[in-house]
Amino acid sequence: MLNILGQIIRWLLTWVYFVLLVCFLGALFGVISHMLFGLFFLDAPDYGYLASFGFSNGLRYGGVWAGGMAIVLCVIRARKEYLQKHADSEQ
Repeated sequence: MLNILGQIIRWLLTWVYFVLLVCFLGALFGVISHMLFGLFFLDAPDYGYLASFGFSNGLRYGGVWAGGMAIVLCVIRARKEYLQKHADSEQ
């Protein structure tokens, strides 16, 4: 019973980690892309506004993809662990 509870907590924390990672990368990409847009296409860009707007957009779009992508990454990690565990027992 405690083993199952430990696995649930472990995978829940892994999922939260991947969600936060995808949201962070989305926000980072948003800031960088908006700053580059301002650098190349605007005459007098307000970099503070562009950075905050890029952060907001990137976090919003990253958040849309974060949950599903985190589930996929957890399944990939679980499959990898499963194959490693069973490959050791076969040899």
